[in-house]
Amino acid sequence: MHPDLSPEGAACLLFDWDGTLVDSQLANYRAMAATLAAEQIDLEQQWFDARTGLSSADLIKTLAAERFLRLTRPVSELVAECEAHYLRDAHTVRTHPPIQAVLERAAGSIPMAIASGSSRSMIDAVLCHQPFRDAFDLVVTRDDVERGKPAPDIFLTAAAKLGAAPADCLVYEDSDEGIAAADAAGMPVIDVRPYR
Repeated sequence: MHPDLSPEGAACLLFDWDGTLVDSQLANYRAMAATLAAEQIDLEQQWFDARTGLSSADLIKTLAAERFLRLTRPVSELVAECEAHYLRDAHTVRTHPPIQAVLERAAGSIPMAIASGSSRSMIDAVLCHQPFRDAFDLVVTRDDVERGKPAPDIFLTAAAKLGAAPADCLVYEDSDEGIAAADAAGMPVIDVRPYR
């Protein structure tokens, strides 16, 4: 395990999912691009990659606002279609080994949660294929909170359910929105991007 990723001193660990624990970027992009192609919208991967911390709904709304697009279906339907595309490829998603090493070292000794802006169904579909599927005490997703990242709600909810003070939780994140959410929650955060 890289020393800069050490969870030493943390009372609990909160892991973002997409991009932090798992390398799901390409699967997410393909799912969103296929969904939007049916709307006659071309989604560039560079645009998508620059907004990795947004939920699917927020990403679609942002794209529509920036390009003055009129969607033919409600955002909720587009998100559901995107998830259906993703679920077909869930078995192909792999972990980021340096973050998996942190998880394996802490398993059984420090309470841990997934705290993600993804949906529970998308996480569950990938998690069941991972060697660490039983390592978490809790999974908190966008389905459990009113506001997604960069609001602190997901992290604060996870800490409360684990019975930990926010300042005692250590967050592992890979997006600017997620780091902002951890900061807003008053939690120390490690940006994993240099270590993936």
